[in-house]
Amino acid sequence: MSNTPAAKGDGPFEEQRQIYDLLSQETRHLILQFILGHPEHLPSLDELAYMMPKNKAAIRDQLEVLSDKGIIDCYRYPPNEDARDLPSQFYGLTEHGLEILHEYNYLRGLPVARALYENTRLSEKAQRHRDAPRPELPDTVIEALTIDEDDDTDFDRLEKYIRERKGNTHSVDDQVSVAKAFYNAGIGPEQEGIKRTELLDSLDVDIKYQPRTVLTHLVDAGVLAQSAPPGPDVFAISERLDEIVNGQVTEEAEANLDALIAHIDDELQVTALSEDAAERDSLQAQVSAPSVAVADGAGRTIRSILATEFGIEPEQVVDYLRSGDPVDRLNTAVEVIESSEEVTKSEDYGQIVFVQPAYRYRLTDQATDLI
Repeated sequence: MSNTPAAKGDGPFEEQRQIYDLLSQETRHLILQFILGHPEHLPSLDELAYMMPKNKAAIRDQLEVLSDKGIIDCYRYPPNEDARDLPSQFYGLTEHGLEILHEYNYLRGLPVARALYENTRLSEKAQRHRDAPRPELPDTVIEALTIDEDDDTDFDRLEKYIRERKGNTHSVDDQVSVAKAFYNAGIGPEQEGIKRTELLDSLDVDIKYQPRTVLTHLVDAGVLAQSAPPGPDVFAISERLDEIVNGQVTEEAEANLDALIAHIDDELQVTALSEDAAERDSLQAQVSAPSVAVADGAGRTIRSILATEFGIEPEQVVDYLRSGDPVDRLNTAVEVIESSEEVTKSEDYGQIVFVQPAYRYRLTDQATDLI
């Protein structure tokens, strides 16, 4: 299997576990991802630090771990040692490391890693390091990490299949382009897949029609599989907390309503009532005495705006907010407040937003059998 030693007497399963632990640790996983994505597969320490949300010390420690295990090596380039602004040490895969990554299917993600790297805006220093002269990797490593972008032979059968089944749709050319991008990126049946929002950036495809339209046709043709991530079908997110509140929706809505009502009660700063304000011509204003919401010259308040929206007396706003579905009352009230230019919403409350988890897409077994 590999040259990474297993614990004595524990056999290949222990060896697999050790290698999985080695590769899956977050910082080491990111290092390998950016080594694969780098144009020369030889980033410097500063390039890795720019691309990763980790400090240099943590990255250096994990580089040493990967180096001790023979996965990567530090490739030196002495001509750069006297150049103040150029790195002389670079990190790349060894032949043994290449075998390990191939065995554990890391190389299938090479096109995606490359696309992510190429679509990242670099700082001046990171750009200078990327363009710096560097040593050569071993020939076997270079050959294995080279993407042959011109080999379309294997894709011809899948393209023919798509055109036969979707030739009557306007977006068929885009469907072929997207399917080919999935193929080149190695996003097959055993991969997690990518989200629709990642399609254009991660796979670097240029299409005329909306991604949703193209993906729907490919799913209908059996070329792509659409899967929902594990977990709830819908996520309830509190804007106040910026957190998922599944299982606590009612309680969180009531807490937001309490904060909104406190804001109404505490509201002191008002603006002049405009001539065309709804309160001036409303039935309530004509038949009722001045209130805490709309008094002579007091201007518009949150209370008065909500009273107009709900078609009730200003004095009834609080009771109305506390009646009925708290989520519906809250979301309607917050939307009205945010759309008004005459009052300002407090940060102590917000809407409860319901979001469906994004589907992920990957090639089907049927599609890969045609390639």
